[in-house]
Amino acid sequence: MAREILTIQLGHYANFIGTHWWNLQTSNFTYDPKDLAEINHDVLYREGENLQKQVTFTPRLLIADLKGGIGSIYEQGILYDTKPTSIASTSNDQLWDVGKLEIANTELPNPEIPSIEASNEPDEAKDSISTNVENDMKSWADYLLPVFHPRSLTVIKEYSHNCINRPFDIFTYGRNLWTTEFCDDFSDKIRSYIEECDLMQGFQVLVDSTDGFAGLGAACIQHLRDEYGKSILTFPCIDFNNAEPSASDLIKVVNTALCWQHIGEHSSLYSPLSCGQVGWPFAADPRKLDNITYKAELKYHSSAILATALDTLTLRYRTKRYPNVSLSDLCADLNKLGRKAAAISLSLPFPMKIKTDLIDVLDEFEGQLWTSLTPSCDIPMDNNMQSIVLRGISQDRMKRPIQQANKQISKPAYRCSSVHEMMTLYLACTCHASATYFSDVEAPLKIVDPYPKIFNNNVTEDGSIAGWPVGTDVKSVAVMAGMHSNGSIAAMYETLLKQTKRIRSIKKFHAFMDSGLDEDEFVECVHNLQDCKEEYEDHYI
Repeated sequence: MAREILTIQLGHYANFIGTHWWNLQTSNFTYDPKDLAEINHDVLYREGENLQKQVTFTPRLLIADLKGGIGSIYEQGILYDTKPTSIASTSNDQLWDVGKLEIANTELPNPEIPSIEASNEPDEAKDSISTNVENDMKSWADYLLPVFHPRSLTVIKEYSHNCINRPFDIFTYGRNLWTTEFCDDFSDKIRSYIEECDLMQGFQVLVDSTDGFAGLGAACIQHLRDEYGKSILTFPCIDFNNAEPSASDLIKVVNTALCWQHIGEHSSLYSPLSCGQVGWPFAADPRKLDNITYKAELKYHSSAILATALDTLTLRYRTKRYPNVSLSDLCADLNKLGRKAAAISLSLPFPMKIKTDLIDVLDEFEGQLWTSLTPSCDIPMDNNMQSIVLRGISQDRMKRPIQQANKQISKPAYRCSSVHEMMTLYLACTCHASATYFSDVEAPLKIVDPYPKIFNNNVTEDGSIAGWPVGTDVKSVAVMAGMHSNGSIAAMYETLLKQTKRIRSIKKFHAFMDSGLDEDEFVECVHNLQDCKEEYEDHYI
C-alpha cells in the first residue's frame, strides 16, 4: 500500500524548481513490466480516469502562481489534454494495471523552439541554439513535460506577475490573501486529494520566501498542521539575484525572516534552497559545482540544479526496497532538540571517473564530497545528523572481481558486498561524530530535454568524468544529495539576523504596516532569529 504525499508549490520560482522536478520524474518513469522501477511512484502520483474512461497517472500536486506568470498553460487553458497509448502487457508486481494505463506525452509549448538533438548544425551552432532556447525560458510552463490534474493549478487573480503598480512583494499580502476566497478554494482542493489517499503520510511544500508567497505559504502550512497533523517538509526557495543592491533587498530580508519564523513553528522540518553562496545581500556569488557550468541568474538553470537535489534526497521515502520508511522518519532524524532547519547538499555528477571503480574513487577523493545548496551555510563532513542518498552506481562499478583486484584487495572496503555497505563504511570513516542514514538506488538519473545543457564537455554519456573533452550529450548521471543538521546552520541564521538588524523600525516600511504587520510582531521575529542561531551554536558531540 502506498504511503501518499501531497506536494504543494507556491510561487513563481518554486514552480520553476517544481517543474524540473516533475520533468525528471516523468523522464525516469519505466512502464516496461520486465524492468520494474526501484521507485514507488504511487507515493507522489495519483491514479485517475479521464472523460474517455482511460486510466491516467498524474502528480498529486497543488500549484499556485500569479496571473500572467504561468505562460501558455493559462492562455491555452489545457491542463489535462491526453491521447491514448496502448501498452501490450501487465504484471502482478506493478501497482497499476498497465493494460489500462494511458501514457501522456506532451511537447514543449513553444513550437518554434528548435530541436537541439535533431540539428545537423556544427557544435558551435548547436551551442548557440541551446543558449537561445534556454534564455527564452521565461516561465516554468515553457518547459513543462507532464500533464496535471485539473485541480492542480490555482491562479491568483488579485495580483499580476511582474506588476510594478501593485506587486505581490510583501509577506502580509500573502497572509491576508489566505483569509479570502482563495483559502476556501485551495483548502477544498487539499481536502479532495487527502480523501483519495489510503495512507496519507504528509506534505512536501516548496514556497518562495522573499515575496508575498512567503506569507501565503506560512498561512497554508499552519492550516496543514492544524487540520491534518501530518509531517510537513518545507523548502523555502530563494532565487539567485546578481542585480545591484537596492532598497527592495531589505523587504526581501523581512519577508524571509517572517517566513522562516512561521514555517519553523508549523513545519516538521524545513531547508532553505538557493544556488547563491550567500543569501544576503542578494548580489553575491553562485555556488560552484565541479564539472558543471551554469548561469545562476537564469531561473531555468538554477532551478534544475535545486530540483535534481530534491528528486534525489527524497528517494529515501520513495523506494520500493524500503516501503516502511516514511517522511516522518526523515523529519524525526533531523529535527532533534527542536532544531527545525536543515541544510541541503548535492554532488552532481557524483565524481565517478571513467573506467574507475567506486572503491578507488572514494579512496583517492580529497576535500568535500558535496556542495551546499543552502545560503550562507557550508556543510562540513563532521558533526552531522544527516540523511544521504546516492543513485546511479551499479554493482559492477563497485570493485573488480577478485581475479583482477590487484591493489584493491588490500583495502578494507574490498570486503564490502554492496554499494550500500561500501558507502556506509566510507561515511563512517570520513564523517566523524556523525549519525548518517544512507540510502541508495542503482538506476542513474536519466537526463533528457528540456534539462539544461550544463554539464562540462569532460562528462561522458553515462555521467563518468573523463580527463579530456569527450564532446557528447550526457544521457544519465550518478547523483548524491543529502540533508544535514549541524552547527554550521548557525551561520545561516547569523547572516540573516545581521541584515534584519539593519532595520531600526518596521514603521519605515509602510507596506508592511498598512497590511497588518505591527512593530511587536517584527521584534518577535528578530528575537526568533536570535534564538534559532543560538540553538545551532551548540555543536553535536
